[in-house]
Amino acid sequence: MSYFNLQDYEPVENRIRAFWLKYPEGRLLTDLQRTERPDGRIEWICRTEAYTNHDDVRPQATGFATEIEGTSPVNRSNASENCETSSIGRCLANLGFAAKGKRPSREEMSKAARGANQRKPLAKSDWEELLKRLNACSNSHQLKAICCKLCNAGGKTSRTFERF
Repeated sequence: MSYFNLQDYEPVENRIRAFWLKYPEGRLLTDLQRTERPDGRIEWICRTEAYTNHDDVRPQATGFATEIEGTSPVNRSNASENCETSSIGRCLANLGFAAKGKRPSREEMSKAARGANQRKPLAKSDWEELLKRLNACSNSHQLKAICCKLCNAGGKTSRTFERF
């Protein structure tokens, strides 16, 4: 469940429209790069520059975004487009096209909500197993070891602990 209302955030499309109304002679330049990660997945990195008129030598604002193919339903087929849209939205927010306190765009907040919803709630049996292991600790070193497993979730852990 999200702790925010997506309707409170502005779509990037609205920021773009506001930019062109305020700066009809402006420019939005994007540089989209594709790279292969060590795990074989494709990562898109985009930099956007905003110029408020034709004479600007330097951008008035920049924005960056990254997306990894396959990390969400949208990124399975449209990671590059999603990355560019996010980059433009961040650039325009840096230029002042965002409501106070609402710097992320609606698209970015939607992405955050998808990530939050992917985490599965712990089952009662998971909590019971955790409590059993904590109660079995006879010293601070054992307790610390369990806490480290919970925090890192790396290495060799039981199936139950991998969920923590």
